[in-house]
Amino acid sequence: MLQFATARLDCHSLSLDDYATFESGNEPIWHDFSNPFKNLIEGPSPLAFRIPRVKKAPAFAEIGIILAIERANKLLIGSAGFHDFPNENGMIEIGFGIVPEKQNQGFGTELLHGMWEMICKRSDVKILRYTVSPTNEASLHIIKKLGFLQVGEQIDEEDGLELIFELTKADYLNLRG
Repeated sequence: MLQFATARLDCHSLSLDDYATFESGNEPIWHDFSNPFKNLIEGPSPLAFRIPRVKKAPAFAEIGIILAIERANKLLIGSAGFHDFPNENGMIEIGFGIVPEKQNQGFGTELLHGMWEMICKRSDVKILRYTVSPTNEASLHIIKKLGFLQVGEQIDEEDGLELIFELTKADYLNLRG
């Protein structure tokens, strides 16, 4: 299981057992934290896309969904994950979400930095990508603040028009100092 920590978050990947439990329609029983906001259970969730990917390649479980647990109160407040392994160009795309009750407190930025720093340790990663709806002001603010540049647009089957932002791994690491 992949684990890392940020200033206020303890983050770890879902286990293969967690994915199997979600696939059966149940919520995993977690003993080290609680999920009062029903993250991944109610509202938007990447599970429908990640479960088949993990079944095809179990190693993907380590980067498919990473839980974000607020250390101070042991609450699951969000998650992030990569859409797939890096492609042939070394590009890897992230998705993330913070529960509404914990938004606008810097957790999204903190989680993204933790995810990027973790994945930048892989030698096969060269380009960091983030796609976002042009109407998602909060995410646009975060990704621009992180130094990502818009490189294009795409139409997503689920989400419609998305703006594509990228930053090279080298530029991200230089910006972080």
